[in-house]
Amino acid sequence: MRIFTSKIKGERVVLDGDSHRHVAYALRSKVGDRITLCPQDGCDYSGVIEKITSDKTTVKIVEKFRSLGEPNIELTVYFAIPHKSEKIDLIVQKLTELGVVRMQPIVSKFVQVGAKSVKEDRLARICEEAAKQCGRGVIPKVSTTISFDDMCEELGGYDLAIFAYENEKTVSLKSVLRSSRSIKTVAAIVGSEGGFAPEEASKAAEFGARCVSLGSRILRAETANMALAAAIMYELDEWQIKSEEKGV
Repeated sequence: MRIFTSKIKGERVVLDGDSHRHVAYALRSKVGDRITLCPQDGCDYSGVIEKITSDKTTVKIVEKFRSLGEPNIELTVYFAIPHKSEKIDLIVQKLTELGVVRMQPIVSKFVQVGAKSVKEDRLARICEEAAKQCGRGVIPKVSTTISFDDMCEELGGYDLAIFAYENEKTVSLKSVLRSSRSIKTVAAIVGSEGGFAPEEASKAAEFGARCVSLGSRILRAETANMALAAAIMYELDEWQIKSEEKGV
C-alpha cells in the first residue's frame, strides 16, 4: 500500500482528507497494517498504522529507504497532442510506469486539436494512480501545453535532447544513446499522428536536438512515446535490478 503525502517530520505521520479516506475506507485498513508513505523526496518510508479515527489515520514510521521506483536519470517527454483524449490518457499512464519525471504537451504544425483538449487535472489523477500501481516514489508532472517554439527554447537545459523524426534515414536511436553516457537529464520529443514538418526538425536541430529514426515501421503516436521512453531507459541502464538501501 503506497500513499503519497507531504514532507515527513518525526516518527509519526497523521493522514487526513483523501489520503485518510483512501486508507481507512477504500482499502479498509486496520491498526497494525503496514503502509508505505512517499513524500516525493527520493525516499520511501515504511510505517505501521497506529490509530484510525473518523477523520484521521496515524502512522508510525519504522524504516526509511531509497525509492527503488525512481530512475537515476531525469527524462522529460515532449509529446505533440494526439487528436483523441484517450490517447493522451494512455501516454501519460504508460510514461509514468516507465519512469518519466515530466510530460510536456506541445502544439506542433500537424496537431489537429487545441491545448484545451489536455485536461491537466484528469491527467494528474492518472499519474498518481499509475505511480501508486507501479511503485514510483514521485508523481510525474504534466505541464501546461506549450508551443513548438517554446519547447525549442527549453532544449538547451538538457544533457541530451532526442527528436524522433520519421524522415531521418541515417542516425539511429541506438547510436545516439550508446554514445551518450554519464548524462543526467534527457528530453525526448515525439510528434502527433502527422509527425513533424521538415522545418520543425531543422529548428529542433538548431537548438541542439539530435534527430533520430525509430526504425522502418510506422508507429502510432502513443506507441512512439512509449517505445522511445522505454528504449532510453534501457540503454541508459535504468532496467537494472536495484538493491534496497535502508536508512538513507
